[in-house]
Amino acid sequence: MQEVKKEVLAITKYFLSLPHPAKTTVAIFIVAFLFGVLLSAAKSTDDWVRLFIGGIEGVIFLAFPSIFSSVALYILRRKAFFRRAVFLGLLTCICYGLFYLLSVWLVRFWQPAENLVYIGFGLAFGMWYFFLKLAFGFRKSAFFLATLQLAIFAAFHLAGGILQKEADLVNLLAKLYLAVFVFLAAIYLMFYFLSLPMKKNLKISSMDALGMFLSQWLYGEKELEEAFEEIGEEVETVVWVATFSGKKNNAIFVVPYVHFGPFGNLGGSEFTFRIAEGFSGLYDKKGAMPEVFVFHGTVTHDFNPVSSKELEKVMSACKNALGRIVKRPAKMAYLECKVGSTNAKSFFFNDSAFLSFSRAPQTTEDINFGLGLAVMEIAKRSCKTAAVVDEHNAETGEISSVEVGNPIGFEILDAARQIFSKKKRLDRFLFACASRRIEAENIGKNGIKLALFKKNATLYSIVLIDANGIVPQFREEILDLLVALGKEKGMRCVGEVMTTDTHQLNTIQGVINPVGTQKRGDIMMLIRQLFYEAAAKLEEVKFGAAEERFKINVFGSGQAVEIAATINGVVAILRLVLPAILVAATAILVWALGKIS
Repeated sequence: MQEVKKEVLAITKYFLSLPHPAKTTVAIFIVAFLFGVLLSAAKSTDDWVRLFIGGIEGVIFLAFPSIFSSVALYILRRKAFFRRAVFLGLLTCICYGLFYLLSVWLVRFWQPAENLVYIGFGLAFGMWYFFLKLAFGFRKSAFFLATLQLAIFAAFHLAGGILQKEADLVNLLAKLYLAVFVFLAAIYLMFYFLSLPMKKNLKISSMDALGMFLSQWLYGEKELEEAFEEIGEEVETVVWVATFSGKKNNAIFVVPYVHFGPFGNLGGSEFTFRIAEGFSGLYDKKGAMPEVFVFHGTVTHDFNPVSSKELEKVMSACKNALGRIVKRPAKMAYLECKVGSTNAKSFFFNDSAFLSFSRAPQTTEDINFGLGLAVMEIAKRSCKTAAVVDEHNAETGEISSVEVGNPIGFEILDAARQIFSKKKRLDRFLFACASRRIEAENIGKNGIKLALFKKNATLYSIVLIDANGIVPQFREEILDLLVALGKEKGMRCVGEVMTTDTHQLNTIQGVINPVGTQKRGDIMMLIRQLFYEAAAKLEEVKFGAAEERFKINVFGSGQAVEIAATINGVVAILRLVLPAILVAATAILVWALGKIS
């Protein structure tokens, strides 16, 4: 299963960041000029002036229609960002240039080669239709826009007389229509075969799924959620809500047992921010908005919500739990232990427990919901409510999860038993919190939050970063910083860094983008500021906690991996099938064009 998950990530290698449109435009003119020079050279021209003039002609008959096609696409469909439209224009320029060059160069040895230019027309049309329909998401207008670029290039081709033998307009149009028909048929044949895998397994067309996947990745559209809803299933899960209320501080800890994925803005990917935003209507008497800490519960991708609309169910459960909370003066105890490679920590607040697990500096990714429930049952033998959190704080690039039967799962259970077998003493403590947002590609909208607990001469701190993991070395640097900050206050500081595992960040830069790969200095400075801010307003608080069961539609067992793996498989097959179909279409077209006099 872990190998499958690793293979799923392979699809991200097909995505690339496109250059600035100005650079692409310059590239079009350079490529067109070079093709013009090569066309002149292919005609046995060795005059440098004539070669230069050939380069200018290349710009006129290749660069201009490429630019015009790109601009027309952008004007007619603003959804086609100019960066992408002009890059498609560059690919078109290369396609036409290659076939013009092959036609002129080979015709001296093989007379039918004069028809290769029409294969270029057909291939360019097919390329436009394929990308517009699949990557750009223009399902209805793809044919029209592909035909438009064909007409623009045909007009320049006819006006320039590039082959200088084609004077019959009817003959030219017949060859163009034939080229378009053959390549269009080849594309639909390819669509048919590539649609079979997912339609067989999940009753969804692979090409539709891939098209919707690209539309989300490029434009943030949510059509893919409709497909998720078709294959999802209803499950019952839990949310744990706790409050810390004082005169200066008002914080809410939320542990929803749903996964914050699959990626971008789909499903639950933005739930960390949107859950916090959902509590924004709760104010204390001074009008201060509560700091909402949304933690990563013990769930895997199987618990990805099928739609962002499922947030309503989560918020309804949160508010039901909040309504049942009884606040009392807060007392706290803290215990920790290590079993094998697993580190376990637990805060005890009144009659509730807040447990968290990590294997840092080794990775674990996600923990199965069943294991989390088992730990909750162990905790509830001595506590009224309990939250179990996956700290998700060691991103090593290894893709793994702790499923039922995994030896790490037994370490987690043994660590929980060990913690709850220890004697603990609940004492009064001081609490404070602070938060900030930071502009960084690998930190989500819920920013960085810090909770500080002072008991006797010890400070306990939790740094929660809205991110998809953290580099182990950077985690250590933050922990060292917290120790140093505690010493500045004349106290011992026990800290931990956790991330939410939000997948809102998993977009074009890829799916592995942990905190610590950039802006380390800015993040460290921000954490220092949050620590000072929180330390200045430590106070006694009242605490209360409750949990609520609720039903929600999620991907279900193995579906997330199945979908992504199938899409990845389709792309892999495409690499083999597409060249084969194009070669076959070219051979058929060369034969057919030879029959047209």
